[in-house]
Amino acid sequence: MGTPTVHRTAVPARSRPGIDFGRLLLTLAGCAALIVAAFMDWTRGVTGVDLSNHALVKMEFFAQGDIVKSVGGIAILFGLVALVGVVDRTGWLTRLAGALGIVLFVLLAIEVYRSAQHSMQAGAWLALAGSVVLVLAGFLGREIVEGPAVIE
Repeated sequence: MGTPTVHRTAVPARSRPGIDFGRLLLTLAGCAALIVAAFMDWTRGVTGVDLSNHALVKMEFFAQGDIVKSVGGIAILFGLVALVGVVDRTGWLTRLAGALGIVLFVLLAIEVYRSAQHSMQAGAWLALAGSVVLVLAGFLGREIVEGPAVIE
């Protein structure tokens, strides 16, 4: 005879309709804030979709026409990732998108602080607010709880 093996089964937590609805509303609000912020002014009258992604690592705040290579394009991508995160019940993807949005803001804020001629404008602050809301929404996800032990 061998030693008995104990297995725990993962059981999803009970449905919490109010919290699930709140998570959905917060996620939609955070996504909307990130996407709207991309089209607002971020620094010195340059919109997020025109601000080059080089502004995150260098003091080069030049406007360029390619939305894919812009700070606003990155914000839109994070908003869409968070929107996809609604499907996942644990909320980790929503939290990740929110955390990356906060990192985006911090990287830009560092470069703006280094440059004496620039300041943060409404678009950057709205993106930060949307990212924080996404992190909070991600924590409202369902957790997986351990079920009863099964001894074999």
